[in-house]
Amino acid sequence: MEKIYVIGDAHTVAAFRLAGVEGVVSGPDKVTGDLNAVAGAGDAGIVLVTRELAGRAGGLVAKMSLEMTRPLVLEIPGVNDRGGFGKSVMSYITEALGISVEGSGGP
Repeated sequence: MEKIYVIGDAHTVAAFRLAGVEGVVSGPDKVTGDLNAVAGAGDAGIVLVTRELAGRAGGLVAKMSLEMTRPLVLEIPGVNDRGGFGKSVMSYITEALGISVEGSGGP
């Protein structure tokens, strides 16, 4: 079964862990290694990376998003992001996939 992972600061990772999402607390100096490790683990279906760390990964998030079929790698705002969450995490995933993944409410 594929999992969702989040890579970010301690507060963002803790917030996602409350929702059952596995996470890796990372920093600017180790985000590239953490991203490669999580994406290469084999069980990752979606990897969420905070904007701050994605910007420090030297374009790796964009490269993975364009070149890899799995996992889906997305940039999200972190808990301390000045812009905040302009939309839900599901909205970021829907936008990346180009399809709605939210429940339709049944037939």
